[in-house]
Amino acid sequence: MKKNLLITAIILSFGLFSPLFAVEKEDFAAAVNYYKLGEYKKVIKTINKIQNKGQMDARLALLKYEAYKGLNKYREAKDALNLAIRFDPSCYEAYIALAILSIEDSNPAEAKNYFRHALEIYPNLSNSAGILYYYSKLCILNKDFDGALQNILSAIEINGDEELYYLELGKIYLYKKDYLRAINALEYINSEDIKIKSEVFNYLGMAYYKRGNLKISLEYFKKAINLEPNNVIYLSNLAMNYRSLGNLDEYNSITNKISFITPKTAVEYLQVSQILYSKNNIIGAKSILQKGMEIYPNNLLLKEAFSKLNKS
Repeated sequence: MKKNLLITAIILSFGLFSPLFAVEKEDFAAAVNYYKLGEYKKVIKTINKIQNKGQMDARLALLKYEAYKGLNKYREAKDALNLAIRFDPSCYEAYIALAILSIEDSNPAEAKNYFRHALEIYPNLSNSAGILYYYSKLCILNKDFDGALQNILSAIEINGDEELYYLELGKIYLYKKDYLRAINALEYINSEDIKIKSEVFNYLGMAYYKRGNLKISLEYFKKAINLEPNNVIYLSNLAMNYRSLGNLDEYNSITNKISFITPKTAVEYLQVSQILYSKNNIIGAKSILQKGMEIYPNNLLLKEAFSKLNKS
């Protein structure tokens, strides 16, 4: 699983993997090892044990946040970040993570406020590549695509080796309807990471689809799905492509498959709901949105979609 680009690096630089004075070394080492192995439930259990001993601090709360996020428990992840701030009001890392969660919840006003708190504590962070990367995402939420482009180009100027920045650049050019530049940015990426690779194929598919090259876009969507067979977004794009080609049998086959997939992200919950709604399954569309809101209780897109369904 691709880890959060900025907060993981910040946690590492914060000294997370150094023994804490107040924490027994064995307990701390166990929590860290479980984190490295991706055994997030054991991370939380170990940190709770440390907390019950009265040895908790902000760094362990940040690790707890990472573990909860790894388990897709976003309410608990946010609680862990607020716990970090209670232990250390100057913990700018927690404010940054809260800002990132707000971006993922499509809440730019809240994200901006958390970033403001972080930068009041650590002003030099404003010019870091990681912050500029998330600023570009913040601009996208506000439909300020020129601002997004400026931020991501600045991030690339600082760190031209980070593939995620070029992926973001490709997305921004797509939003700006500059499809050739989008293709150039995406083709620059040569990642072996399956998650990144599949995203690149998907967005290349979108760029070619927007240009009207439906046969080329079809092949890219297929490549994305070969890497992530149950990704709802990629399947939806493939279905859309088949419909545009006039192949309704494939379109119906894929949308039926999507209806039975358990979503993994807030966007996927929204997509499954829209597909169920398109098939006149209003009850199912509402039900999947409710399940999504249980996992992502602060996501504005899910809330807005649910409100619209209730009015329909």
